[in-house]
Amino acid sequence: MKKILLIILAGLLMLGSLNVFATDAAEYTSELSKYGIIKGDPDGSMRLSDNLTRAEAVTLLTRLYGFNPETSDAAPANKFSDMDGHWACNAAMIAKGLRIVDTVDGEAFNPDENIPAEEFIKMVICLLGYQDVAEQRGGSPHGYLMQASQLGVTKGVSVATGNYITREDAVQMLCNSLDIPVMAMTGFNPKEGNTYTIMDGKNGNEYRSLRTMLEAE
Repeated sequence: MKKILLIILAGLLMLGSLNVFATDAAEYTSELSKYGIIKGDPDGSMRLSDNLTRAEAVTLLTRLYGFNPETSDAAPANKFSDMDGHWACNAAMIAKGLRIVDTVDGEAFNPDENIPAEEFIKMVICLLGYQDVAEQRGGSPHGYLMQASQLGVTKGVSVATGNYITREDAVQMLCNSLDIPVMAMTGFNPKEGNTYTIMDGKNGNEYRSLRTMLEAE
């Protein structure tokens, strides 16, 4: 009898956990949907359990930065060997211009391949402006993972290098990133190096985040 009760209790606890996760996922998708960052399929499905592709990653990130890659004319000419005619060609080139994609000219972008978690995290850190800090901490992947953890990008998300990232985890990371102060280059010195400022609203600095940039449009 005790064993049956324990099984029932364990089942109830699991259902409760699943309900919490479902609620969180709904909140994350709703938060990003209101800014037009995540749109889902024509039938409304977000396919949150699916792996995220590289094409989907750059599309989400360029939208998060305020671009509409579907209509933007800000993208330079395509320099990837496998992106001609691809639906995410504009997004990939905008991402390259923002320095969140480091594929060199003429290389393949492999847009329809699933993206590993550490590669997506690196893109997010670059979008937030902390690339140089992450490089100083050891570079890819661990320097970027450490920086993401410190900033709170990966809060609530289990990250394992080498694993593909799901759409659900990507959505949560992007929500985590909305209110992180961006780091901006505030000075250029070819001899001493560039100077960067965390735009946290302190010491006379402007407060600037991805959310404030989206809402300023």
